[in-house]
Amino acid sequence: MSLGAERRMENRLKKLEAMIKDPRSAINLESLLDSINAFVLDLDYPALRKNKNIETFLNRYEKVMGHIREFQMRSEDFDRVKVIGRGAFGEVQLVRHKASQKVYAMKLLSKFEMIKRSDSAFFWEERDIMAFANSPWVVQLCCAFQDDRYLYMVMEYMPGGDLVNLTSTYDVPEKWARFYTAEVVMALDAIHSLGFIHRDVKPDNMLLDCHGHLKLADFGTCMKMDSTGMVHCDTAVGTPDYISPEVLKSQGGDGYYGRECDWWSVGVFIFEMLVGDTPFYADSLVGTYSKIMDHKNSLNFPDDVEISKDAKNLICAFLTDREVRLGRNGVEEIKRHPFFKNDQWNFDSIRNTAAPVVPELSSDIDTSNFDEIEDDKGDVETFPTPKAFVGNQLPFVGFTYFKEDQLLSGVNNSTVVTVNSTALKGEDIVMSAKLQKKLHQLEEQLNNEMQTKDELEHKCRTATSRLEKTSKDLDEEMSSRKALESSLRQLEREKALLQHKTVESHRKAESEADRKRCLENEVNSLRDQLDEMKKRNQNSHISNEKNIHLQRQLDEANALLRAEQEVATRLRKAQTETGKQLQALEAGGRELQDKCCLLERSKLTLEKEFIGLQAALEAERREHCQGSETITDMQGRISGLEDEVWQVRQALSKAETEKRQLQEKLTDLEKEKNNKEIDMTYKLKVLQQGLEQEEASHKATKARLADKSKIESIEGAKSEAMKDMEQKLQEERASKLRVENRMLELEKHSSMLDCDYKQSLQKLDELRRHKERLTEEVKNLTLKIEQETQKRSLTQNDLKAQNQQLNALKTSEKQLKQEANHLLEIKRSLEKQNQELRKERQDSDGQMKELQDQLEAEQYFSTLYKTQVRELKDECEEKSKLYKDMQQSLQELQEERDSLAAQLEITLTKADSEQLARSIAEEQYSDLEKEKIMKELELKEMMARHKQELGEKDITICSLEEANRTLTSDVANLANEKEELNNKLKETLEELQMSKDDEQQMSQMKLTFEKQLQSERTLKTQAVNKLAEIMNRKEVRAAGSRRGNDTDVRRKEKENRKLQLELRSEKEKLNSSIIKYQREINDMQAQIADESQVRIELQMALDSKDSDIEQLRNLLSSTNVSSLESASINSGPDFDADDAYTEMRLEGWLSLPVRNNTKKFGWERKYVVVSSKKILFYNSEQDKELSNPYMVLDIDKLFHVRPVTQTDVYRADAKEIPRIFQILYANEGECKKEPEFPVELASGEKSSYICHKGHEFIPTLYHFPTNCEACTKPLWHMFKPPPALECRRCHIKCHKDHMDKKEEIIAPCKVNYDVSMAKNLLLLAVSQEEQQEWVGRLVKKIPKKPPAPEHFARSSPRVSMKVQPSQSMRRPSRQLPPSKNS
Repeated sequence: MSLGAERRMENRLKKLEAMIKDPRSAINLESLLDSINAFVLDLDYPALRKNKNIETFLNRYEKVMGHIREFQMRSEDFDRVKVIGRGAFGEVQLVRHKASQKVYAMKLLSKFEMIKRSDSAFFWEERDIMAFANSPWVVQLCCAFQDDRYLYMVMEYMPGGDLVNLTSTYDVPEKWARFYTAEVVMALDAIHSLGFIHRDVKPDNMLLDCHGHLKLADFGTCMKMDSTGMVHCDTAVGTPDYISPEVLKSQGGDGYYGRECDWWSVGVFIFEMLVGDTPFYADSLVGTYSKIMDHKNSLNFPDDVEISKDAKNLICAFLTDREVRLGRNGVEEIKRHPFFKNDQWNFDSIRNTAAPVVPELSSDIDTSNFDEIEDDKGDVETFPTPKAFVGNQLPFVGFTYFKEDQLLSGVNNSTVVTVNSTALKGEDIVMSAKLQKKLHQLEEQLNNEMQTKDELEHKCRTATSRLEKTSKDLDEEMSSRKALESSLRQLEREKALLQHKTVESHRKAESEADRKRCLENEVNSLRDQLDEMKKRNQNSHISNEKNIHLQRQLDEANALLRAEQEVATRLRKAQTETGKQLQALEAGGRELQDKCCLLERSKLTLEKEFIGLQAALEAERREHCQGSETITDMQGRISGLEDEVWQVRQALSKAETEKRQLQEKLTDLEKEKNNKEIDMTYKLKVLQQGLEQEEASHKATKARLADKSKIESIEGAKSEAMKDMEQKLQEERASKLRVENRMLELEKHSSMLDCDYKQSLQKLDELRRHKERLTEEVKNLTLKIEQETQKRSLTQNDLKAQNQQLNALKTSEKQLKQEANHLLEIKRSLEKQNQELRKERQDSDGQMKELQDQLEAEQYFSTLYKTQVRELKDECEEKSKLYKDMQQSLQELQEERDSLAAQLEITLTKADSEQLARSIAEEQYSDLEKEKIMKELELKEMMARHKQELGEKDITICSLEEANRTLTSDVANLANEKEELNNKLKETLEELQMSKDDEQQMSQMKLTFEKQLQSERTLKTQAVNKLAEIMNRKEVRAAGSRRGNDTDVRRKEKENRKLQLELRSEKEKLNSSIIKYQREINDMQAQIADESQVRIELQMALDSKDSDIEQLRNLLSSTNVSSLESASINSGPDFDADDAYTEMRLEGWLSLPVRNNTKKFGWERKYVVVSSKKILFYNSEQDKELSNPYMVLDIDKLFHVRPVTQTDVYRADAKEIPRIFQILYANEGECKKEPEFPVELASGEKSSYICHKGHEFIPTLYHFPTNCEACTKPLWHMFKPPPALECRRCHIKCHKDHMDKKEEIIAPCKVNYDVSMAKNLLLLAVSQEEQQEWVGRLVKKIPKKPPAPEHFARSSPRVSMKVQPSQSMRRPSRQLPPSKNS
């Protein structure tokens, strides 16, 4: 093998080893072992072992996998300390490792439950995040393993518990809330940086370590984000109280949301820490979901909790729409919020600071911060034995994980040694330097191609990042355009306001011109009057003086008119200027409209360009995908070419070695041939010389010898020599032919080698051409990428130009704003001028009025004033009379109140007497029971003395009849007393109604008094103002008037002072009387409220006594029946009267829900008695004996009684749900002592109702076990629940498809009532059998027809109590409830 092939082999082995060692790889060692173990467990069944192949597989691996299971981590390696959490799929245990003695939290997940609910993939995200998130804010996974029943996750133990425990133990101040919120923000940022969204952030999943710092857990709902930071999901995942609106909207549709859904949950978490309750809390799922969808109206901060402005701002910034939610642009904007400002820590050092609460631990296994959980003794379900291959273990292959995998540390390196040895051997067989150079060149070319490929990928990434940046820039530009549009709209509004104001200024100017004309007309009329006065009073000196005075006034009025004319001219000029300014404003508005049109056109063009850019982006992405596919194809081709090159190199090396060997053989053969030819030529020459010498000797012998005999012997010898020579020549020719044939064969072989060499060169040329094609394709790709970069640069240039246009528009907007400010300043100056003109006009009007008053009102003012004073005195006398009448009515009301109190005392004494009578009747009843028992014993013991027993029975019958008569008389007396009490109650009600009417009359009188006072005040103020004006006028004219006028003025002043003093004294008297009257009204209202409360208590006591009377009557009837039956001879000891009595009456202990906080609910035991008309609730049996009920419900007001499901009370404990039932009743059917809760109607939820067959259906979803009541099919799913409907009247549940398909399988609504006036009450029975009995008996007592609304309230005013269901356990989110440590 060559050195390159050995290196490639070594690299492949190293890559395979790295994949097996990598814990994140899908084929690591643990995954491979899990797969074999899963196959062994899934195939090890008798029905499957019949297959021969399965049997051979199991025979081969079953024992080995048994040994491996013994070697691997098992649950037996841990000692169980305590169970600290339990959920739908398993539980969380506190364990101690036997070998290391370390404490861990181990979560067990049932494989059967996960396969059963089709949720076998939810745990992968949790395992991966805890295993590979190296963050101090995430709970770390130490190891994970499995057996045939469970998955095990061993995690670090968090002894501080969760934040639910902390908030229930402490009142969290805002300082603590700031600290824990900051840590939650850091933890979520760590999850988001890993590319996941949590989707179930709540206090249950926030755990505290031993130092009090926070870590996130329960990552089963996490989902991987795509490249845009968003998630596609069509199911609503999370806990109802913390789920965001966009996640709710994703149900049944294409949900598309991002990491901002986690920040919504953080806002709910802060609200819950500061307030103690979730912001969208409701008793039902429908209520919670409807409040979340209407969060703008349903988010309210309580008044009794002090929350800072920064905290409210942060909560409102989180609990808003996702488009404007805080955190949508990154975690930094959350960190900059003023709520997190403090002097103790910052976000970088918060992990190193001291926590507000450090858990006090007694040992390393202290579980005081976790709730006590009972051991589950139920049988664990397992997989049934299959008849065919099912693969129950296959979904869990690869779950096993260890923090440090050291199983492959001792891998045998024999392969590397062998490779090195072969490499050393191969170095000895180096063939040629040329081939090595070519191979190096090819390897360098491959490396260059790989580098170019990496560069292309990097360029593609940079191009995609640039495209993302350009898209973000476009989004920012769109937001800026929206802001510009809003500012333009504001400018248009301001323009409209300015136009309106200019129109008003025009109108005012016209009105002022009209007033001016009126003034001119009045002046002309005054001139005419003066002319007439001159004609009439020419003879009198006084008239002359008056004329002179009037002439002066006319001159002054003319001067004023001139001034007003000047002002009018100014106003006209200002009006013309304002008209010009209005025209300029209209021109500016037109320009703004043109600019708006241009902006809209540019917006349209930009949107088109944006759409084009998006299309280009998609095309580029497609091309990028195609390029990546071509790159992968090229990589595959390159790998195939590398293999082919490697094979060709091997063939070339073999061919070259063979060629060299053949060339060496050819050279040797040619050398041998040449040597042989030389030898042959040499031998031929020697032979020719010998022949020539022999011929010469032959000629000499011929000449010498003449004898024939000698000649013949010589010729024979020659012939023999010639034969020998010919033989030798033939042998040499044959050898020569052999050599020539060998030469031909060698030439053929060399030609064949030449052909092979040419073919290998052709293949090399083809490979080079293919390589050149690949390089051309790479060049084309680079050219395309360069073109794309050029396009992007062009788009960036376009964006810059658009930014410049935007800047120009902004500058123009600033100029427009400056112009608008300038116009506003002009408008303000005009308004000031208008105000000054108004003041001047008012002054002129005042002067004109003074003139008129001087001419007309001086003579009549005193007489008018005297008449007004007389009228005021008369009114004051009438008011004093009314006040005396009111006092008399108040005294009468007090007397009536005293009489009512006396009557109430009488009723109380009668109630005490009734209690005594009832106690006497109970004693008599107990005596009767004792006598009955004695008689039964006598019947059993003395059957032989039948005649004597009959006589004794007759005597007992007589005595019983007498007792019956007495009891019936007592019952009749009690009934009469009850009727009397009812009559008295009616009388008290009528008196209360009368008092209310009186109160209304008093309020009306009060209103009339207040109106009269107001009118008097206005009259007095007008009179005082008139007097002041006259006094001022007199003071002004004092120098030019006579002494007679001074005396009149003084006299009028004295009268005015006397009148003012009288008015002041009357005011004080009225105020004091009003204060006294208000106090008396308040006292009366308090007394009425007390009396109404006493009346409610009396009514409740009467109801309880009615039930006792009914009980006594039933007992009397039962005793009568039993006595009659005992008189017969064949009577037995069993009686049916008791059964009839129990059917009529029902009593026992039930529990009412008492809500402590959102997390935990308690139950308060009440003794409940159901009579024929009432349902009575007592705190204890002693209260029942004392007829002191806690609450009374009217059976006639019952609407519906039903058992509940988990969806109705999803916060309740699952074990208590079969014992809970619900009562629906009218609001006025409840009577309760001392109401502590405000009235809350059942229909306070905003939702859209679907009416069908009397139902009012509400669309909803069920994540808990629920069945359809129409088709009995499952109506729930953990992650993908089907659309469902629930009636808010009878609470029937069904599939929405039944309504959509108009199927007739939905039964009509059994309940008919006004939901707005209805209330519900949850009750907890002792056992499920008792719950069924209560429901069955109460359903029979429901009236068939709906109760008619009563206009008069026999027990009103009734104050209802807000009853809330028991919800001791928070609803789990998806699978295992808050694993306290997971």
